[in-house]
Amino acid sequence: MRMTMSPPAGAADVAPADAIMVTVFNAEIDEVTLTGADGSIIPGTIAADKHTWTATDRPKYGVRYTLTGTATSADGVRQPIAGAFTTVQPKETMRAAIQIPNGHTVGIAAPIVVTFAGQVANRPAAERNLHVTAIDAKGKPVHIEGSWGWMQDEDIQGNGTKQSRVHFRPKDYWPAGTKVHLEANLYGVNYGRNWGRDDISRDFTIGPALKVVANVSSHRLLVVEDDKVIKNFPVSYGVPKSVDDGRTTVSGIHVITEKLDLKVMCNPKYGYCGFKAYWAVRMNNNGEFIHANQEVADKGLLGKENVSHGCVNMSLKDAEAFYNMVYYGVPVDVEDTGVPMTQADYIWDWAVPYSQWETFSAL
Repeated sequence: MRMTMSPPAGAADVAPADAIMVTVFNAEIDEVTLTGADGSIIPGTIAADKHTWTATDRPKYGVRYTLTGTATSADGVRQPIAGAFTTVQPKETMRAAIQIPNGHTVGIAAPIVVTFAGQVANRPAAERNLHVTAIDAKGKPVHIEGSWGWMQDEDIQGNGTKQSRVHFRPKDYWPAGTKVHLEANLYGVNYGRNWGRDDISRDFTIGPALKVVANVSSHRLLVVEDDKVIKNFPVSYGVPKSVDDGRTTVSGIHVITEKLDLKVMCNPKYGYCGFKAYWAVRMNNNGEFIHANQEVADKGLLGKENVSHGCVNMSLKDAEAFYNMVYYGVPVDVEDTGVPMTQADYIWDWAVPYSQWETFSAL
């Protein structure tokens, strides 16, 4: 009988995320046990043809594992299977976090964002261990075509430490009512400079097919569900590019990421500070919100003229109504302002064609 083992017998510094497998030739596996020096047992399954055993769980860091078992050769002789290896004991492990809490309902444009505590040098290794699955509202598995895309490493916290971040977006918006499951099996993954600390998972639900269309030229903000306009608000956008492109609302598909019943705004460049923006809905990290500005409403400018500093102004009543209608992940499609969204935004995933987004994958 001939046997192969992965990792090879006697191997040291094995990555826990690497596949553990035993294959026999001219024989059938009877049983296999993989036991750690700490007393733990790693479960596994024998393939239907009985030629291969594969571990179904990952070993721990810094433990010696011994593999024992038997296989019966083609001539009916039972023979032993044996081997051992030791997993790596890394000097440093790194945590990761996911922005969507378990059990939440999000909008059809919400990406999945995995943020690492530091930089990931080996992006392909990390990405191979990120798995997205979905079921529809009736519990039937549904295929979601989508891709992971790596952002530029940034000092997100402002503490001098650059962090890696990867987003998953579907090719098109998520189907309404879909239940999404993410398995980030990152424990034991070799990131190149450090190692994965924990496995993480998330379960969340996609809400109704709700989107917002920001029609700048008509000074209207439309809330659309299932392609039907359910609300049509008079608003004021940023001043036209021809007047001052520093105050023009940028074009592109924005994503709602935050809601604040009060946001105190300050922009000394344009001569204001301490402005109280009620019912503020963030749609861009460049400071663009949809919020109440009763002063603009009282001047009769809503629905008639674009005079803001880039935000979308509404009356107090309409802003509160809009605030209560939308939530994280709802897209806001701002049209034809002449100033495009840039990669400086936290979520610019929908600002590029899907064919381009796919090129951001490490795989």
